[in-house]
Amino acid sequence: MPSSSPPNIVLVLTDDQRTGSMRRMPAVWSLIRRRGVRYPNAMAPTSLCCPSRASILTGLYAHHTRVYSNGLPDGGWQRFHERGLEERTLAVALHDVGFETGMFGKYLNGSFPTEAAAGYTPPGWDRMVTFATKPGYFDYRLNDGSQHGSRPKDYSTDVLGAHAVDFIRDTPTDKPLFTYFAPVGPHRPFSPAPRHSGAWAGKLPSHKGRSVTASVKNKPPWIRNRRRVPQKTIDAQIASAQEALMSIDEAVKDLVQALTDTGRIGNTMFIFMSDNGLMAGEHHLNPWKNVPYRWSTSVPMTIRWDGHLPANGTDRRLALNIDVATTIADAASATMSTDGLSLLRSRTRPGFPLEGGPWRRFDSLPKHPAYCGWRTKNWMYTQYATGEQELFHYRDDRHELRNLADEPAHRARLKEMRAAAKAACKPVPPNFSWPPQGK
Repeated sequence: MPSSSPPNIVLVLTDDQRTGSMRRMPAVWSLIRRRGVRYPNAMAPTSLCCPSRASILTGLYAHHTRVYSNGLPDGGWQRFHERGLEERTLAVALHDVGFETGMFGKYLNGSFPTEAAAGYTPPGWDRMVTFATKPGYFDYRLNDGSQHGSRPKDYSTDVLGAHAVDFIRDTPTDKPLFTYFAPVGPHRPFSPAPRHSGAWAGKLPSHKGRSVTASVKNKPPWIRNRRRVPQKTIDAQIASAQEALMSIDEAVKDLVQALTDTGRIGNTMFIFMSDNGLMAGEHHLNPWKNVPYRWSTSVPMTIRWDGHLPANGTDRRLALNIDVATTIADAASATMSTDGLSLLRSRTRPGFPLEGGPWRRFDSLPKHPAYCGWRTKNWMYTQYATGEQELFHYRDDRHELRNLADEPAHRARLKEMRAAAKAACKPVPPNFSWPPQGK
């Protein structure tokens, strides 16, 4: 529940982090083991960078933000800005109730770096240090005018993390702060800081789950002809991503230390999460996102707030990215109209819509059709714009290998899930319409 005095709030948002990797981040893991709550059923309904970040900032599903991709015509910062969503973000809500707000890292995809280079700062932010060129690990420019090359000291996670730490130390202790740290890691090309290069090579179990090795002949047409991803590629990618997370873990440690040194840690809500998951060879997709499968939609997430959330706790509710703004606003006694639930309260949801727009050339990944679906703890249903349907029962089939959509024994379940999806996905994503029935 909210406290009598507003908490300080720190939100760390990684980019394309898979679940399970958080256990190998000692500073982050200690937030759970000692003081925090883990959310094993945390998910992103629209599992792509810009749509998810739009939902995190506003607490709205994609069918309300209408941000479905990383660039025009269906998404990107431009779409977010044109729809007036920057006037109703979490930053605005917190600033209005007296918070000092700082954002450090990747904001939204699209042309925003051009706007940042021209001096534009979105409403609600007192301090913003972000990319004025394409976000990356090296060879970039920030909106403060600093130019960074390829030296170890230019590694963007370290540079931006230092800015976030300075913000905490510089903000007067009698004023609540909101620190939003959004590094580019571990996003492909999964580049670790030079000091961490090779640290996990050959030290992780080979990722050979059944969804990696099984046939995809019962998958939709846009997957069927894909070849299995070489095991060497998958394992090297997962190791490199884990190495890229090491500098983020160090930044988390520095943020916690700054909060401790300034006497804030006892009344700070600290949230760690990713914008979406990532496929690493599952169903022959690598490295993919913006698909309804669980490795794409599932995200690591933990929250610490001493005295208000249990230490070393596990909350198994369906926790969504849209719940973050709702939860923070609840803690801060700020006003926001959202689609989310406050994770400080006991309310639960039976399920949520899965929504995905069609791939555009901007997204630089293979094309697939738009889709709408419905997800519960144990079931996932998806209807694609091309007519195919998928229905999976996770209690019996966590690898999503047996599509039950055409099996007579599950006809009632299919009808129920389809009805829930149709009721929730309104308006539908671009290039999608509900077929009379699935093929």
